[in-house]
Amino acid sequence: MKEIFQGLVGLFKGIGDFLKNLQKLLIPQQIWHWQTFLLLSISLLLLSLIIDGIDSNKKAEVDLISILSWLCLTFAVGWLTNQKPFVIRGISLSPWITGGFVCFLLYEKIESSLKYVAIVSWPIISVCIAGIILVLNSDAEAKEQKVSALAKPGFVILILVNFLISCWLGLYFMVQFMVLQYPTMGEDDLSKSTFVYRFINPSINEYRGAKILNLMEAELKTDLGSQKLGLSVPKMKLRLQSIKDEVTQEISKVKEDDFWELQTPIVANQSGYELELHLIWQGPTAKDDSYYLSKSCKIGEKVGQQSSGSTSINEAVPIIVGDIECDSVQKKPVNLDGQQEDLKKI
Repeated sequence: MKEIFQGLVGLFKGIGDFLKNLQKLLIPQQIWHWQTFLLLSISLLLLSLIIDGIDSNKKAEVDLISILSWLCLTFAVGWLTNQKPFVIRGISLSPWITGGFVCFLLYEKIESSLKYVAIVSWPIISVCIAGIILVLNSDAEAKEQKVSALAKPGFVILILVNFLISCWLGLYFMVQFMVLQYPTMGEDDLSKSTFVYRFINPSINEYRGAKILNLMEAELKTDLGSQKLGLSVPKMKLRLQSIKDEVTQEISKVKEDDFWELQTPIVANQSGYELELHLIWQGPTAKDDSYYLSKSCKIGEKVGQQSSGSTSINEAVPIIVGDIECDSVQKKPVNLDGQQEDLKKI
């Protein structure tokens, strides 16, 4: 019984110590203190939750109160991290932590297409906060002397380093955007690039143009496998351009699609057609050499079966349909003379 009593006493003592520590953490010793802004942030957060629970239609008011709550939390964290143990060898981590809080708010509030701006601006916002802290902490009374503290060599170097980091972040997002909208540029030879490094060299089938050609082959087989081979050369060329537009839409349209030009040299013979699917890349390349992706196809005729109405599978009607066989995609340099010869074949 005595042990149980002692255990309860120890439990209540631990709870009491926890509440005392929590009180010291939450209740500021003076009004102008970082804990004041922390309490204000918590109060505004609870207020926004209460308003949202009472009336869910007041989104604008709840959003405004939530922003004010986050700004108070940002001010509290910035104030707290501007003192030990967050000051290492005279360098405060507060500007970069506070800048991170500000940029997180921007990241959540701006449009999805511009969210990268919040990340790129983080070093610049941080160094601006560092300048404000430097001026406020300056011992000089004269305003001119306080501002002159920003011209110290150490702070100038800090400004330049932060702007350099911001530029590198901007370059990263710019390259990511270019690779997203122009994936073929990302598949090109980047061995001589000074800021882009590829760990795995892509195969020819990973080119967007190769994917388009392979999908065109599959679509042609579907078309010709169920109908007679009766298209004239001009109509076949129009159908091929239509197929190219259709399959491009299937793999999500990007800006680089305007740089792929389709050429379809066709030679008619007694057994069908000899078809060349050429996708010429007219966009920028890592080297000056232009190129195109080619797929050679032979279109002939074969006997197929077609069931109609109530005809059973075993009684299917034999018909003559198109048959297509294509080689794998190849990457070839652009030869203007060779292109003119191919066009003469049409």
